[in-house]
Amino acid sequence: MLSRKLVIRGAAVHPWPRDIAPEARDPEELLFFDTETTGLSGGAGSVIFLMGMAWCEGDDLVFEQFFLADFPGEPEFLEMIKERFSRYGAFVSYNGKAFDSRLLATRFVMNRIEFKIGHQIDLLHLSRRLWRGVTGDCTLRTIESRIMGITRDVDVASEEIPSIYFQFLRNGEPGLLPVVFQHNLTDVTSLARMWESFRGLLSGELGAAPVDERALGTLLLDRAFETGMSILSRTFARGRWDAGIPLSLSFKKRGEWESAAEIWFAMAGEGHSLFAAIELAKYREHRLKDPESALRIVETLLSWKLPLDARTRGQIRKRRERLAKKVERRR
Repeated sequence: MLSRKLVIRGAAVHPWPRDIAPEARDPEELLFFDTETTGLSGGAGSVIFLMGMAWCEGDDLVFEQFFLADFPGEPEFLEMIKERFSRYGAFVSYNGKAFDSRLLATRFVMNRIEFKIGHQIDLLHLSRRLWRGVTGDCTLRTIESRIMGITRDVDVASEEIPSIYFQFLRNGEPGLLPVVFQHNLTDVTSLARMWESFRGLLSGELGAAPVDERALGTLLLDRAFETGMSILSRTFARGRWDAGIPLSLSFKKRGEWESAAEIWFAMAGEGHSLFAAIELAKYREHRLKDPESALRIVETLLSWKLPLDARTRGQIRKRRERLAKKVERRR
C-alpha cells in the first residue's frame, strides 16, 4: 500500500449556521472523502483501490490518499482507512451514501474487519435541491464548472478509471494513474469548496454561489423563516411566478390572507397560474363570502384554455357548477 499527504494552506472550511443546518457538524469533526474503484456498479466484485480524504487543521485543509497497489494488500489498506475514519464524527461525500460508503462497508465485511461509518452528509442531495434548476444535471463536474468555477485542465473520465488500474496491475507501469490520483484529489477538495458554498447560501448570502433562489427560499422557510420569505419575495418580485407558491402558502398558513391573496391575484392575472386562480377562488368564496367573484375567477380560468388533464378540468367544472348554484340561491 502506498500513501501521500499534502497540506492546502488556508483552505479549511467553516461551520454551517447551527440554527439553520442542525444536521451539520463543526469543521474539526468532518472528513471529506471519495473513492476510486474497479467498477462503477458497487457490487461485491468491486474493490476500492484509491481512497482520498481531507480534514481541517487550523486554517489549512490536509489531504491524504491511500493507494492499493495489489489486491493482497487490501486488509492493510482497509485498516488504514478505518484508523483515519475513527478520528472523525461526520463524513462528507458526493453520492457517498448510495455508492462509496456502501462499497466500503462491503469491503470491510468481506475482509472481516469490524467498522461502521458514522454520520454522513451527502452533498449530492442538497446540490440537487438548490442547483438542478441552474445546471440541469448535478454531476460533480457540472457543479464544479457551473457553480464553483473549477476547470480540470487534465482529467480522466470516471468510467475509464477501472481499466487504467487494471492496466497497472498487468504491467506494473503507472501509465495514467497520476491523472487518476489528481482526479481523486480534485473530487475531494471540490467537496470542501462546495461545503463553503452551501455555508454561504444557508446563511442567506445570495452571492455565495449561483443558486435557484426559489429552491433556496423554500428550503429556508422551515429553517430560517424570515430569510426564506425575504428571498422568495425578491424572487417573486423579479417575475419568477413559481416562487409565489411557497410564498403565498406561508402567508396562508400564518393567517395573513390579504398578503396571500395579493400574490395569487398577480400570479393569476399575469402568469395564468392554475394554482393561484384556484386559491384565489377559494379565498373569495370562503373568506370573503363572495361566490360571484369566485365564479368569475373560475370562468376566467376556463377561458385560458390551459392544457389540463381530464380529471383537473372536471374538478374545475364541478367548482363552477357549485358556485353558479350558490350565486343563484343568493338572488
